Amino acid sequence: MVPSVEKKISELEMALLHLQQNIDIPEITLIIHPTVEKMIKKCQDEDRKAKVQDFGELCEDSSFLNQLQNGVNRWIREIQKVTKLNRDPASGNALQEISFWLNLERALLRIQEKRESFEVALTLDILKCGKRFHATVSFDSDTGLKQALTTVNDYSPLMKDFPLDDLLSATELDKIKSSLTQIFNHLRKIRNTKYPIQRCLRLVEAISRDLSSQLLKVLGPLRLMHIPYEEFDKVMVACFLVFATWEEEYEKLQTLLRDMAKKKREEHGKAGRVNPSHKRSQARLDYVRKFRRQHEQLRQVIVRVLQPPAKEQANARVPNDEMVDLQAAAASLDPADANAIEEVNLAYENTKDVDALDISKEGNEAWEAAMKRYEERIDRVETRITSRLRDQLGTAKNAGEMFRIFSRFNALFVRPHIQGAIREYQTQLIQRVKDDIETLHNKFKVSEMKFYGFSI
Repeated sequence: MVPSVEKKISELEMALLHLQQNIDIPEITLIIHPTVEKMIKKCQDEDRKAKVQDFGELCEDSSFLNQLQNGVNRWIREIQKVTKLNRDPASGNALQEISFWLNLERALLRIQEKRESFEVALTLDILKCGKRFHATVSFDSDTGLKQALTTVNDYSPLMKDFPLDDLLSATELDKIKSSLTQIFNHLRKIRNTKYPIQRCLRLVEAISRDLSSQLLKVLGPLRLMHIPYEEFDKVMVACFLVFATWEEEYEKLQTLLRDMAKKKREEHGKAGRVNPSHKRSQARLDYVRKFRRQHEQLRQVIVRVLQPPAKEQANARVPNDEMVDLQAAAASLDPADANAIEEVNLAYENTKDVDALDISKEGNEAWEAAMKRYEERIDRVETRITSRLRDQLGTAKNAGEMFRIFSRFNALFVRPHIQGAIREYQTQLIQRVKDDIETLHNKFKVSEMKFYGFSI
């Protein structure tokens, strides 16, 4: 039942999230003059519609007309509270941008209904009769209602049915990946609108912020530093498929936006590029992936490297022995080597105490401190391994033996101390290879001379 419950909770969260976005647009009221309201009510009681003629001499009463005109001016200011609304697309999340335009469209349609209501129309007709044309013309031109409606109607194909909910409610990495494809496919509808290119790029950045947030929600409960490496590796593969999907889909959108910019005769630079927030999370996950991969290599190789040659040969006949638990393997080693293995275990334990996904300033500091503690312990292990490497290379009789020793240590060549030990013996190895080649060459010459009957 857990997946079903999680899905219901996600749906509830989405519903609450949508409700939170409905507070952006103020609800306005066009207050009708009491005299006009009374006349409309009186005529309704008489089962007829009120007309300008019903107001008689009031249509020429300057005081009454001034009151109506002041009321219309208030209507204009009220309507402008909505028609002049805008928001910074660089702030907030993608749902706020989408909800803003959808809510603005609904608000403008409600205003238009009020603008076309009988009460408003009758008020304007009275002002026209009283030759207050400036007030009526201002009401139509100064509100900006027509232009605002044109804008929201133009943006509507892009904003309606925007497939963002699938991303915000995703509980699996595969769902996040598929939702990104849907989102970028939908964004291509921009070609049929006048939605500004720069605003679209800011919307993409907002989607990136949502992606980063959703990745944390999905990955957080997995405890990446605690789960077995095999499971961790599968999660990382899925994660980087998400990032690859973003890159692929974004490049397609970027090409479309560049073509649009050229058609609008805008400068090439105006198409611009985005600064995705999820890149920071991606960089941290890439670091964590490399870190765990290197640690796993160290974990698997260390017993083989430190154990005695006889034991190594025995283990070579049992492929799965290399994956044996470090603590169990340590029992067959001398105390110094066993202590080195324990250091590897304790070094990794330091990383479990911090949140690997926290990329805040405090999170970065905690992660760096954990890495420093890890490296300090691993340095001691490296010193032990380096000593073993030097001992074995120092007793190697020929280049073949040296190459066999290097093959045992090759997984650790990325470690600084190991690299230093290799460099020390690099010249010696090259010289031994030359000597072996010379010996082989001489043997070949002797064999060749014997073949042709020459005495040696």
